[in-house]
Amino acid sequence: MKRIGILTYHCVINFGAQLQTLSSIGYFRNNGYEPIVLNWYPHDLEEFYRTEVPSCQYDEQFSFSQSQMPVSRLCRTVEDVAKEIQRLNIEAVFIGSDALFDYSPQKNRKHLDIKSMRFVSNGPVGATHDLPNAFWGSFNDFLPKPIPCVGFSISSQSAPYFRYNHAELNELKRLLGNFGFLSLRDDWTCNMVKYICGRQDVTVTPDPVFAFNINTSYSVLKADLLKKYKLPKNYILISFCHDYLSCDYVNRIITQVEDATGCSCVSFPMPRKLKEYNTKYSVSLPLPTLDWYYLIKYSQGYIGELMHPIIVSLHNSVPFYCFDQYGTFKTVIPMIWHKKIPESSKIYDILKRGDFLSNVYAYNQNNIPEVKDVVNAFLHFDKDKCKKFAATMLTKYKSAMKEIEHILK
Repeated sequence: MKRIGILTYHCVINFGAQLQTLSSIGYFRNNGYEPIVLNWYPHDLEEFYRTEVPSCQYDEQFSFSQSQMPVSRLCRTVEDVAKEIQRLNIEAVFIGSDALFDYSPQKNRKHLDIKSMRFVSNGPVGATHDLPNAFWGSFNDFLPKPIPCVGFSISSQSAPYFRYNHAELNELKRLLGNFGFLSLRDDWTCNMVKYICGRQDVTVTPDPVFAFNINTSYSVLKADLLKKYKLPKNYILISFCHDYLSCDYVNRIITQVEDATGCSCVSFPMPRKLKEYNTKYSVSLPLPTLDWYYLIKYSQGYIGELMHPIIVSLHNSVPFYCFDQYGTFKTVIPMIWHKKIPESSKIYDILKRGDFLSNVYAYNQNNIPEVKDVVNAFLHFDKDKCKKFAATMLTKYKSAMKEIEHILK
């Protein structure tokens, strides 16, 4: 049985990251491979999540990753990853999915201090945003003989690749040339790769969560969830972590949605915190990853932020309205005017593909939509179109994974 290493954000405190890891593990197990998640967890990444996330949620999700995934020994550095590849006799590495190509350009690591008129450092850059980098395949530089690696549905998290300098472009081009197969999750990242190395064989493929239901055997009953969280049969999830919108604005959405649907809205947490609104029901932290997935799947809708709740909604034909915080900016007038590039958002990309741009609002646009327009878009969500789109994504996923298997053999 061939051993395949998996490199991704498997143990970060992020529901979607853990779901896509489980989906990839399930695919390889179901197709006769022995997957091993290479447990790359740099010190700075661990420190970030221990600082930013409540300890109860950190313990819940970290323990889940260690108990439900076939993980290697802990790797703090890229060299540690290479040692584990050798120790475990791993024959190839599957890198993906998630925002793994989020390399921070040198030009973004400093800013102009107005008082001194000098460029000063923005502080240290995390290991997953620097080089060498396991997500870019740098582990092969520490192996006696390079092993095959493939990249699947990787995102750059709106990386401003047009700011990479000559040396950065050369090194990233070298690393990308070692991928036997490479697919990206969005057009922005696809264009980034083409910009860096000129590869024309890269394509956009779906997030592995689109195949979660067929790749894994997990199951949580709706009745058990309703009892556990004391929820009504028909509920709509309201989930925000940023403060772009006023509480009054969100509460007016809640009132109009409840009046129009007869459902009860539920304040639903992000891993970092629960923002409570004027809802009769709420779900508190800690929240297990699988409960999070099935609470969305069984809901009558989702209104809120972040990408993976939208992926789960699309995957299960759940109505939604998304407020999108992703995207990079391009300087028009230094220090005065920075223009957001809509196409750089991974949410914009997936919703454009599915023809659901009427169900998203991108922050930093001029006007926040009227509450009635948000509610109207939510109420007129096209489930049939969503089912067809999800089926198309699943077909593309299967096709791409078969191509990867052919390369790995």
